[in-house]
Amino acid sequence: MSIDGLDLRPGEFEITEQGERLWRQVHPIWIHEGRVTSQLFSPTPKDSGEVSVTRASIVSPEDAHQYHTETVGLKSIGVYCIDVAEVQEVDLRAVDDSQVDDGEERPPAHAFVDFKAVASPKQQKKRASILRDKAEKRGWQYGPTV
Repeated sequence: MSIDGLDLRPGEFEITEQGERLWRQVHPIWIHEGRVTSQLFSPTPKDSGEVSVTRASIVSPEDAHQYHTETVGLKSIGVYCIDVAEVQEVDLRAVDDSQVDDGEERPPAHAFVDFKAVASPKQQKKRASILRDKAEKRGWQYGPTV
């Protein structure tokens, strides 16, 4: 994984503060038998290798959830989180893209977990499962059981 910043777009930067938490919205279809699936951190084709998160140092989990569900109109039953160190442990990186000027509106404090260098779907799922496990240990940060 390149971490030199040369492959970042103008306005993007790698988040290096290892303790920074990253909020992830939990879509209701990602719950199976009471447990969040690895889909929580698995990039879909529309994600282009970028799994959306929100920086906890800037936005609360409640505000991130409200923006996601009320302003954008997307589904979420709550918020889980991981931290930057956990992202780095699986050889990924967290990137803040909130200041990219490409004509697309981004939520406040938007960032992403960068899976673009992981071409293998099997490796993507493995890393997503590890991140899900770490988030699950922490539990809900906002949502049904908080």
